[in-house]
Amino acid sequence: MARFHPVYIRRSDGKLEIVSRAGKLRETNEPTTDQLDQKPNRDGVSDYYRQVTPDEMKHLDWRRKLGGMLARELRLQDTAVMLVDFPENYRLYEHVKRTDKDGKTEVKTKMHAGGGNDRQDAYLYGHPLGRRKRFRSPADFFPHLLWLATDETGDHDNCGCKVCSPEDLEGIVPGAKAAKPASRPESVAKSPAAQDMMRQSSTQSLQQRAASAPKSTSPRPNPLPAATRAEQRDDQVYNMYVYRLGEVVWFRKDAAWGLGLVLSRWKSDSRSSYTVQPLSNPPGGPHERYSIAVTRSNDNEMRPWLAWSVPQYTHPGLNNMSDPMTFENADWDGMRQGRYGAGGDMNVDGSILAAKGVDASYTPLHPIRTVPSPSNSSATEIDYTALYLGAEKVWLGDPIRLSTGTDVVILHSIVEPQPPTSSSIYLTGDTYTLVTIAHANPDLPTPAAASANPHLSPRLTQDLAERNSRSVSTHRRASYWKLTTPNTRITLDRVKGRWYEASLLLPILQSEEAYEALARRGEISEVGSWMNGRGDASNANRDARLPRLVKADVRYADRRAAFGRSMPAEARVDGESAASPPPARPTQGHGGHMGSALVDPALIDPALAGSSDGTNNANEGLEIDPHFDTAQDALDLPTGANDQMDSIQVNGAGGGGAGIEEFMDLDNMPGFGHDYGSQSQGYYG
Repeated sequence: MARFHPVYIRRSDGKLEIVSRAGKLRETNEPTTDQLDQKPNRDGVSDYYRQVTPDEMKHLDWRRKLGGMLARELRLQDTAVMLVDFPENYRLYEHVKRTDKDGKTEVKTKMHAGGGNDRQDAYLYGHPLGRRKRFRSPADFFPHLLWLATDETGDHDNCGCKVCSPEDLEGIVPGAKAAKPASRPESVAKSPAAQDMMRQSSTQSLQQRAASAPKSTSPRPNPLPAATRAEQRDDQVYNMYVYRLGEVVWFRKDAAWGLGLVLSRWKSDSRSSYTVQPLSNPPGGPHERYSIAVTRSNDNEMRPWLAWSVPQYTHPGLNNMSDPMTFENADWDGMRQGRYGAGGDMNVDGSILAAKGVDASYTPLHPIRTVPSPSNSSATEIDYTALYLGAEKVWLGDPIRLSTGTDVVILHSIVEPQPPTSSSIYLTGDTYTLVTIAHANPDLPTPAAASANPHLSPRLTQDLAERNSRSVSTHRRASYWKLTTPNTRITLDRVKGRWYEASLLLPILQSEEAYEALARRGEISEVGSWMNGRGDASNANRDARLPRLVKADVRYADRRAAFGRSMPAEARVDGESAASPPPARPTQGHGGHMGSALVDPALIDPALAGSSDGTNNANEGLEIDPHFDTAQDALDLPTGANDQMDSIQVNGAGGGGAGIEEFMDLDNMPGFGHDYGSQSQGYYG
């Protein structure tokens, strides 16, 4: 088991008992006495709550999940953390229901997460509003935990959890659940005259309040930018394509995984197909060649670059350099000669170096207009339609993720002052936050309905339509995107990446079965919260003792130039202009070693590809340990499923969930991420 850094939550608002609002009586902040009674009824059914002790696995799982989420949110990339305990006066209880007959437990549902019990759910008690405001899962409690850990004011209005920040939209949003009015005395309710008087008084009171109320200052959204290109229109359609042209992706290579560039894509019936060009080192040895492009016709055979953390290099010496190599100055000859350790795979390490370089790049696309600069009358600015930002492509109208929190910005402009510099380009758009409210009637539209949100991308509204259909039927709750700040201006360093639909990507990152388990519980969370951010790869595979690298922004004139000689010169993204010539390779390698010249792949005999010396085999790739897939697997498994973790494995191309035990076994893992290296050598990201 890995070592975890203990984390203590110094501040707590937890209460062991509260004063009830009704009778001004004190009541314990825990399940009621009847709920704590474990005696079975006459039918042998035991339905009770019990406190979970800190040494039990469920208590440990909650604290590890919360620690992992805290490390992710606070960007503690190279630290595995775990809560020593819940905040003071917060206690975990388990709801157990089982049926005993003839001294044996009767299992009614064999595959239930409660194991041998009919149910076995966990709830965290302690919120100062009392026992009815309990937390149902680590993800449910995490916003409150983050507020306790980071907000020094202690003001509950600053907390974004579902308990502290309920939304009362009755009368504004159809279906929003309002509190029931107090019952009237029987005599008043039956008197028509009294009813008329009350109605008149109520109307006058409302009119007076409306006249004296300040005018609404609610922010107003900007119109959604219109799509002007066919590819842009495709990328705005829900469930059209998961991956975009020109993006870096992980793709399955037989039993292993590789890194590649999406060159083309197309639809065949409802199935998406992609051409992917594998990345590698530039061929230089006598038995080396570029890999040919491959076709993948299943979204499950690919992953976004930001879905996994970058693994360590297969050449051990590359992992311990305070001044790390880049693809441009890599000492390829030194790797071939074993200067950085024996047994390394240049194809794998070349692809990692290339992808990390692309992750630090950006390229604006499709200029719209040149306008005078508002801040400098003698300068100009160019507006663009799209932007390659690291491994991803974003368009005007796209939602993008910010580096903090789960808010999104609807992209309205991409502006680059002239002449361009790495710090000059900026983005503008409207900022939205995800709000959850009560929604009692499944037959009424939710506030997330597309007809009520013409200013949002259809991908956002349709994703929430799918998620709300599950949460409304299960919990009578619905979510919607609420505008908080229009006309937000952000720089590239604040962008975490593009936004992905949880209803489409979670089944890929986990498995269809794991996703359906979440959907049945009505708990489909934002997938972006558990993905990496642009620039995280800079330090992901570095020893924690080495200096941290600063995230870079390198501008390239076109997409082809960002990949240099990590792929054949003729490779280009479909629909874009002819590839730019690869930049000349530096004659001086890293550390003073001389580099070798690029060998034209056309001059390499294909029969020599994949030599037995193991230095560069185009068919090699990154193998994924089946105990690991994505962070979301460990964080979103159904409550109570921990007893069955050993049965949750990665199966075939569809990926699959890893259990919390496997996910948190981080002995060789410097940061909070994922493991998908060689099973034989243990590469971790």
